[in-house]
Amino acid sequence: MPASPTKQPAAPTTVQTILSTIKETIATTIMQTIIPSNAQLGSPGTTQLTKNGPGFVCTITPTITTTIFTQGSTCPNPVPAFTQTQILPPPPYIPIPRDEESPAVTGVPTSASPTSGNPLQENDVKRDAASIWSRVAYYTSAAPAAASGFAFLANLGDPQKSGTFDYAFGNSLGYVIGDGSKVAADSTPFDGTLETSEREIAVFTDKTCDNDCEYARPNATAHYGWEGPAKAFFIEFQMDHYDNYGSDQGMLSDAPAWWFLNAAIPRILQYGNDRKNIPCSCWSTGCGEFDAFEILGRGETRAKSTIHRQGNLEGGDSNYFLRPVGRTIKFAVVFYNWNITARVLDDGFDFGAGLTQAQIDDILAYDASDNSHSLFSIGD
Repeated sequence: MPASPTKQPAAPTTVQTILSTIKETIATTIMQTIIPSNAQLGSPGTTQLTKNGPGFVCTITPTITTTIFTQGSTCPNPVPAFTQTQILPPPPYIPIPRDEESPAVTGVPTSASPTSGNPLQENDVKRDAASIWSRVAYYTSAAPAAASGFAFLANLGDPQKSGTFDYAFGNSLGYVIGDGSKVAADSTPFDGTLETSEREIAVFTDKTCDNDCEYARPNATAHYGWEGPAKAFFIEFQMDHYDNYGSDQGMLSDAPAWWFLNAAIPRILQYGNDRKNIPCSCWSTGCGEFDAFEILGRGETRAKSTIHRQGNLEGGDSNYFLRPVGRTIKFAVVFYNWNITARVLDDGFDFGAGLTQAQIDDILAYDASDNSHSLFSIGD
């Protein structure tokens, strides 16, 4: 989530907007990301998972599957959205700058269960030549949890293991153990459960920065996110009710969420300012955050979407979908043609290794006469 402890209340179920300043992408452990292989890629992004927080806190109990595709591949076929699901179609086509970076994603699950059977094999993430969109990263919480193309971190940096700490900026990003509760020396696949809103996991690509990221805190564990203007993220999750164990510490209890951030934000300082109260990341100056879905109040049942970019184009509406409790649902977020589409998918939707452009187009399809679709325009 952002550096601010308070969030704006309005948020649409599906959102489409002009991505003029959101550049790097963050992706979560519980998602699938699909990026067109023939797209011009920008800076990498990362994903974050947290449980009930000032931002995106998701309680996910069932299986979690995450996959990333790039253009040249496509997302799975979409199925009609749930009755109360709002879907946003892409606005008129807008040329995509070849040097533009893509947005970041974050999410917070409470628990997740295995998605499907076997441990991932090396060829699970290889590009399918027959597809227009190809998968570049994949994750499953099925025991034993396995991931390819992802790195799992949190703001728990410890110079003895991974990341760093100082009294000016606090803990940097560092690798974490499977449940996200403690720092680890190496990246470990997320085990599918974040116990409470006090916990978050940021999911980046498995590519380390090696001092070549545009913005990163010295001695922090820094990874790239997913670059490029065209990409898709798929996730299967549930958001059961769990209260925080200790004080909320500024984070809402029992309020799951999943959001995208510019990857430079968590690589520098995701929460708060420096000891002189000066913002250190670009969250407060417009580089932004997209809340794919979030619960805005303790124990609430409505999940909404919103774009936060102070001093820049931002907004949302009041449309929502029902929080999945006791069962999982599948969800997609597609960044394409400078629009963002968030959609609840049919239970039978297959998180495959490759997708056609037609499948992506189905997910992006918008019907103004369908009350389960919502289009919110931000900017001209």
